[in-house]
Amino acid sequence: MEKTILIAGKDIPDGLDFADGALMTGRNVVATVSDKANAKQAADGETVTVLWNKTSPVSARALVLECENYFKHLDEAVLYFDEAYFAQKFEGITLENCTQVIDEAVVGFEYLTQEILSRFEKRFAFEYVQDEKIKPAKLVFVLKGSPDEADVLKNSAVRNSAANIAGPFVAAAAAAFEAFAENIAVVYGGRDYVSVVLVRGDASVELCKSDRNFTSWLCSYMDEVDNLKHKLNAKQCASWVKAGTKSPGGFGFLK
Repeated sequence: MEKTILIAGKDIPDGLDFADGALMTGRNVVATVSDKANAKQAADGETVTVLWNKTSPVSARALVLECENYFKHLDEAVLYFDEAYFAQKFEGITLENCTQVIDEAVVGFEYLTQEILSRFEKRFAFEYVQDEKIKPAKLVFVLKGSPDEADVLKNSAVRNSAANIAGPFVAAAAAAFEAFAENIAVVYGGRDYVSVVLVRGDASVELCKSDRNFTSWLCSYMDEVDNLKHKLNAKQCASWVKAGTKSPGGFGFLK
């Protein structure tokens, strides 16, 4: 059965390469857009784009349901925090940026995570009643880091090597994403219906320089999670995996 993956966080068109990387692995792909004009039902072999209003828990629920409407089931969800992307999008210390960063890079992920986990649990319970064995769904948090202003103070050469420097709002949102992901992994990692995977990359890592290559590796890693003899436990789920790690069998964890 083909896998269906939801990609959220780096909206189309900016996240087009990331979505294309998943398409290349033969998955059904649903990706988010923030502009209704970019939302469309795609032909076979194309990414379906769905409007996501990050300030609305109702929109988060509708997004997950749209995945099931198009492809009948949702197997994987990737929440992608690209710090350089947000740094470019929200330059300057303004009240408007403060509010938008909280909405788009903090609250939106938290609303969506709750809806994804709820649907994963319901599907697993339904399949169990139907006596159909399915693999645990996968919820993946991807944090692609980029230098912030504090990093520049510690090492001035960083400013010349990075295209975008994260300001206080984006840096704080990245820290919130990291803490949220780790704690979700601890709470849900031991449950039978979901495997939580935490992935950390860096703009300086060769693999992470191309979103398409990054996602292609990520999908192969998720396939390896499915092939494990025993499901990842909560401690393994709460450990960040370095981008490029070959297998999830206990190697490549950052902490």
